[in-house]
Amino acid sequence: MSVRIIRNFLIVAAAGASISCAVGMGGALYTDMTLPGTLASVSSYTITPESDFESLAFVEGKASGEIILGLIATGDFGYGAAIENAMKQCPNATRLIDITVDKKVKSILGVYTKITTTVRGRAIRLKKK
Repeated sequence: MSVRIIRNFLIVAAAGASISCAVGMGGALYTDMTLPGTLASVSSYTITPESDFESLAFVEGKASGEIILGLIATGDFGYGAAIENAMKQCPNATRLIDITVDKKVKSILGVYTKITTTVRGRAIRLKKK
């Protein structure tokens, strides 16, 4: 291998390492991990057990985005998009409760990163009072 190829590889690796550190997740060369996410509710509505709602199904929704070289970012890997995709599985649902969130990060040298948010929860329909 020529010195030029090695130098270019080291530049890309260094850039990837700095991008990985900036994102704050994973290793500099390769990352493939799932992290627990957080989702805080700002709702003040209290649902009492089963008397206020009908449980419909357990659903899962995903939302993904990609980052290239830390310069170009596309997609929507936010909670809102993942919840919307989960709710599409149960069109009669009015709410999603008992929510858990995971974030999956896959990165190669920090040059290409894909982040996927997965939301799981119970779809319910509120009963009219």
